[in-house]
Amino acid sequence: MNGNGPVLRDIHLPDAAWWPPAPGWWIVAALVVLASGIIAALLWRRARLRVRRAALREIDSLEAAYARDADAARLADGASRLLRRVARLVEPEAASLAGEAWRAFLHRHARTEATRAALDRLLAARYLARPGLDAPALLAALRAWCGSALRGGHRGGGSTASSRPRSSKVAATARRATGAPPAGSEAAS
Repeated sequence: MNGNGPVLRDIHLPDAAWWPPAPGWWIVAALVVLASGIIAALLWRRARLRVRRAALREIDSLEAAYARDADAARLADGASRLLRRVARLVEPEAASLAGEAWRAFLHRHARTEATRAALDRLLAARYLARPGLDAPALLAALRAWCGSALRGGHRGGGSTASSRPRSSKVAATARRATGAPPAGSEAAS
């Protein structure tokens, strides 16, 4: 010590560390994660609803074609193709199912006995030259089955698409979303 007092050093500040962050940054990080999860869930739901709506619009186009032509063989063919495309979206392995395994898959996603019965009649009539189908029952069964399968199983609720507008642009979008062939190629087959 000298006579002027103790020797004091200047204030020493510690180096600023980036870890651990302040509590406010933890809150911001949690909000970002929560917002990302909500956005991802909404986008996933929107994509699933788009596919479901496209399938229901395809059923509407089958209904319109049947009302115009009264061709039960074309209705059976279109319904069977739609079932296969939707089944492939639900479970990719469903594309290779046949016979009783295909029937069991359809029944697993059918919520009512009437839907199961209509789908069984479709399976029986699919390869007949003149299938005897109850078109309104088949179309209602298709709507119920597609709605149930694309909703993820056996939850309640849902709506039909019979009141939706039918335009060529909507039908083209529905065909692209469900993988259906263009409108002109269906008429040729």
